[in-house]
Amino acid sequence: MSARRWLPGLPAPVEGVLWMALAALLLTIVTAMLRPVADDIPPIQLLFFRCAFSALLLLPFLVRSGWGVMRRRTLGLYTLRAALMFASMLFWIYAVFDLPLAEATALAFTAPLFATTLAAAILAEHVGIRRWGAVIVGFIGALVIIRPGFAVMNIGVAFVLLNAASWAGAIILARVLSRGDDPVVIVASMFLLATPMALVPALFVWETPSVTSLALLAAIAVLGLLGHIAATRALAMAETSVVVPVEYIQLPLSALFGFLVFAEMPDIYTPIGAAIIIAAVLYISHREAMQARRRAVAPPLPIVPPTP
Repeated sequence: MSARRWLPGLPAPVEGVLWMALAALLLTIVTAMLRPVADDIPPIQLLFFRCAFSALLLLPFLVRSGWGVMRRRTLGLYTLRAALMFASMLFWIYAVFDLPLAEATALAFTAPLFATTLAAAILAEHVGIRRWGAVIVGFIGALVIIRPGFAVMNIGVAFVLLNAASWAGAIILARVLSRGDDPVVIVASMFLLATPMALVPALFVWETPSVTSLALLAAIAVLGLLGHIAATRALAMAETSVVVPVEYIQLPLSALFGFLVFAEMPDIYTPIGAAIIIAAVLYISHREAMQARRRAVAPPLPIVPPTP
């Protein structure tokens, strides 16, 4: 499906921007929908339903692509990636429950900073002094939001930073797996493996969800997948440097949803810190895109802010 079916003559970069804007909207809605469900059932049970519904939706695509690849030498990497994504999604649920939506979203943008650090440490990727400088600046932006020593530390801050770090680790593994495996298999297998990981602990705290919560959980699974599909479509229509900045509209959208739905009012430090983080991440993305063009290969996988 293409937007140009309804708007003939629409340039591909413009269509890419529209797809990424749609992705940002859908993923923001998903984040806002987590909180009422977390009020009804334990977070680990919420995560189980989220993974199970997504696995069911993706199962036909996995069957079509073939999952034999997971039974080969990469099974351990698939399992490790599923564990990291499991941790990332669980931390995100706790973070959204404890933090204002705008603050959680802003701190989630530190994921590319963690990924750059992990890429240097694990993949032995060359990271020049300018990119390291951008990483340091980005983490300074996070400190502006957190204000250690000046504000009461919320446990949600630790959750969202753990979420970003584990998400970055999962992205690094995705880069390794994508060198030889189908992206559909990588995504679908993650949900298939994470579902039993969530089920076992969920059984110990199981509470019967309401019909409303089940409906919201199904909507979260569908909208979350549609959001990632839209982001993928955006990246197929235009260069990463064109469409990735659009995802940062999640910040004002999160602030708007937080205000309208939960009566949250972010303080002045959140947009200031977010602006510093986003500037650093955009610089890193620009440098990676330039280096990829010099190597005449596809740019590295972009890191969409984590969301379950």
